[in-house]
Amino acid sequence: MTDTERAQILNYKLMIYICEGNDQEKLDWFKIINIAGEKLTDQEARNAIFACAWLDDAKKYFSKNGCPAQMLYGKYLSGKAIRQDFLERALEWIANRDGLLAVEFYMDAQKQNHTPDALELWKYFKAVFAWVEKIFPNFCSKLMKGQAWGKFYNANKDDALNATELEEKISQLIKDKEVTNKRGIYEYLLDGDEKHLSLRAFDDDQKAEAYERQGGICAKCGKKFEFEQMEGDHITPWSKGGKTTAENCQMLCKACNRLKGNK
Repeated sequence: MTDTERAQILNYKLMIYICEGNDQEKLDWFKIINIAGEKLTDQEARNAIFACAWLDDAKKYFSKNGCPAQMLYGKYLSGKAIRQDFLERALEWIANRDGLLAVEFYMDAQKQNHTPDALELWKYFKAVFAWVEKIFPNFCSKLMKGQAWGKFYNANKDDALNATELEEKISQLIKDKEVTNKRGIYEYLLDGDEKHLSLRAFDDDQKAEAYERQGGICAKCGKKFEFEQMEGDHITPWSKGGKTTAENCQMLCKACNRLKGNK
């Protein structure tokens, strides 16, 4: 650079604010001033507050292009390493494992305890994906990228799961036209909750046909209701092979349908 260019940089005056207070007050202050320019991500703001030797070591694993987390498991992760997305996922998952309400609690503990390195976090992260690769060996980027694998691991790592059986079920569910949210297949297979699948709902014509067929009478409690007070329900449940067709539709009052759905 020329002498003039160097002088312009070295003599440039900066406005500096010194922020005092506890960690939470500093984090709140970052959120207030972080409204112009390129906005910091939540994890970038946390990094500024909880700077310590442990965090410096964690960044080696999670926060640079070509970092170990990206090279080994990037195909499972959404976001960018340099914007701290990988580090944030790892911290969210390990905080969930420990029953902590927020990432800040885990980071603060490492800072206060003067933890020298992030080896615990890295070993945990590797264990998550060793488990994923074991039980879901057939990788599908469209369905698997960006899933909350750490939370699934925390809840199900000790379950007796058969990879071959799971892959057969995945194939069946992908082909099932009743399943509108294919990305929810993995979580459904782990906890059995059909809400993850966003199963097809009856359309208004199908419900109107069932309503007329029943004369407005709820198929469960036997009371009469207006159409708007009722909801479509599968006579034969999806789990037992029922389809979302007019012939398999019955109308229940909202109260009965809620009770049925909770069973």
